[in-house]
Amino acid sequence: MNAITAPTSTIMSARAQVESLLALIKESAFQALDEYEKCGKDTPTLDSLQAHPLDRDDAVNKLELKKMIRTLEAACDQLCSTLAPPTHSVMKRSQDFGWACLRVAVKQNVADALLEHPDGLHVQELSTKVNIHPVKLAAILKVLATRHCFREVAPDVFANNRLSLCLLSTHPMSAKIDTATLEAQMTAGALADYLINSETGHSMAMNEAAFQYTKKDTPYSRTMFFDWMSRPEQAERRTQFSKSMIAVNGVLGALAPVHVYDWDQVKTFCDVGSGIGHFSKALLNHTTGVKATLFDLPKTIEVARADWGSEFSGRVDFVGGSFLEEIPVKNCDIYYIRNVLHNWSDEKALQILRTVREAMGSHSRLLLHEHVLRHACRTESTEMIGLDDAPEPLLPNYGEGQMNVYQLNMVMLMWFNTHERTPSELSEMIQTTGLRLVKVYDLAEMCLLELGVA
Repeated sequence: MNAITAPTSTIMSARAQVESLLALIKESAFQALDEYEKCGKDTPTLDSLQAHPLDRDDAVNKLELKKMIRTLEAACDQLCSTLAPPTHSVMKRSQDFGWACLRVAVKQNVADALLEHPDGLHVQELSTKVNIHPVKLAAILKVLATRHCFREVAPDVFANNRLSLCLLSTHPMSAKIDTATLEAQMTAGALADYLINSETGHSMAMNEAAFQYTKKDTPYSRTMFFDWMSRPEQAERRTQFSKSMIAVNGVLGALAPVHVYDWDQVKTFCDVGSGIGHFSKALLNHTTGVKATLFDLPKTIEVARADWGSEFSGRVDFVGGSFLEEIPVKNCDIYYIRNVLHNWSDEKALQILRTVREAMGSHSRLLLHEHVLRHACRTESTEMIGLDDAPEPLLPNYGEGQMNVYQLNMVMLMWFNTHERTPSELSEMIQTTGLRLVKVYDLAEMCLLELGVA
């Protein structure tokens, strides 16, 4: 059997790879320092309890920082994976209980309890505030502090720091931690058994995903995730999920298109699957001549109308309907879809794109704001969609620097039996639905695909 060799252009000695990785680390780290200091403030230390302007989700130049961190994370992780013994690296991956420790900290409001103690509090005192045995609490906080979330200022004395402030009960990230460490981890724990299950393991039906498998002995064994979440007894989980999406949108740069796209010639804008219109509100704040239409299911539009009130009166309309059937808002300059297609099967995703295409005029553009699941190998299909690969010797998909996308892909798979699309899959869907690719905007963790009528 012939050995499989990598393309000549990718063959580098280990020393050459390490030297290249170190150069990328140095370059991207200093670029990040400069980006922080452009705001007129020093780069915050891990011990800082003061927010930096770049911490804001709507910071104009946050996208540049995210791209620098993407390279930095990719290079650091690849450097450690290159030099560490394989068993060392794999063992660390197999027993990472940080998620469980984060869940405890969030559920018991540990960060809140430390707010009045900026210099730290001993676990003996802290344990009475959060109702956890001091020995167990110390073990949990040492795991988190060792990963720079909380700070151990003296033996068994802990204080908040820059990362742990994200665990405050008032911070949307605490809700994201809650959902990620319950619904997602619960399903992940059953994944291996589900995949080899003779009844549903090979099914791609949306009601036969790993999520339904975890409920196989209940009346909800075929209940879709969002239908289950809509049940009256899940009101608390539903609230947490809604809050968690605020954090997710912030991390993924949901508002980035407001700053990177040229809106000067845009007069009419349709937000397809708008929710309550978070993006549209930011867009109207950013522009003066744009009129927006929010389009979503009728119940969602009722909530959106109440949320907006009289704000931007005359510049916003509310239309109820289903993007699987028809979009009655015709001939807009821009139609916008974000994080919608990954919730749906290929058949339904194509149906959504077709309904948008039918609403578009010859001049219209569709802005598709989605994740693009790049391959971890260098292929021509990545270039088809206009995305640049990461510089060698990094993985072309930026490895650890893009890991949020691949973790989200697993959530889509486990909850819905759907997935993020690869460049070639997106290209085929675009062509199949009578659209054409005009331009691609690299938004770090997400992409904005500008599409026109073919």
